[in-house]
Amino acid sequence: MSDQSRPYAIHSDNECDRLERQAVLAGLDRHLASLAALPPPTCVLDAGCGSGSMARLLAAHYPNARVIGVDLRADYLDYARAGAEAEGLDNLSFQQGDIFSLPFSDGAFDLIWSKYVLQWTKEPALAVAELRRVTKAGGSVVCCNFDGFAVTHWPEDQELQRDVNRVFEGLVDPFVGRKMASFFLDAGLKDISVEFEPDRLFTVVGQIDPDRRHNWVKQLTAARPHIARILGGEPEADAFIERFLLGPPRHRKLHGFVFRSGMRGPK
Repeated sequence: MSDQSRPYAIHSDNECDRLERQAVLAGLDRHLASLAALPPPTCVLDAGCGSGSMARLLAAHYPNARVIGVDLRADYLDYARAGAEAEGLDNLSFQQGDIFSLPFSDGAFDLIWSKYVLQWTKEPALAVAELRRVTKAGGSVVCCNFDGFAVTHWPEDQELQRDVNRVFEGLVDPFVGRKMASFFLDAGLKDISVEFEPDRLFTVVGQIDPDRRHNWVKQLTAARPHIARILGGEPEADAFIERFLLGPPRHRKLHGFVFRSGMRGPK
């Protein structure tokens, strides 16, 4: 982990399995619609590929392109390679690398994809600049990021909301999505567009379903030591996790709105 990164607080030995299940819950193939207007790429980078689910989708969708997935963790890359081999994706490979110092030459890719990565960084603008560096002239950078992740609820319980803000602002940047256009401009990207869509993974209206609740439980359980550090102890962390999953006492529901922002460039 570089100095510009936050700890990946939700890591566990089973994180790649969780990421694969999360990809199904999110309807990963819907992301291809945001790429439909782009010319077919010849070289694609999935920056922060995790379990490799999106890299596999990109490799299958662009069979004539070379697709590379990059992640910091060697164990995630082993998992990703096994998945690609199982699907027979010969145009897909994986490398260990830091999003702040990618192991590629300038202008190596004509399409770069990054999703749910920049919220885990302290200096997302520097990461965007590095993505810009390895993008060909006329290529595209697409970043999908939350805005208001896990901290937007209604009705609010004031005591719970105070702890929600403390915890999630201590773990991630919940509002990185709204900052992306500025980062893209500062990096020198052109023809920037911003698209908003309601999150289908973490946003719940009414009773949360078992699969999405399980996804939350796995993440919060893995993050428990970090939550304990933020709130001052393990009992406080356990109480917070229980209250968060239940939601405001009057409704016992989890609510939220989160949005994805996607930008493309440079010319």
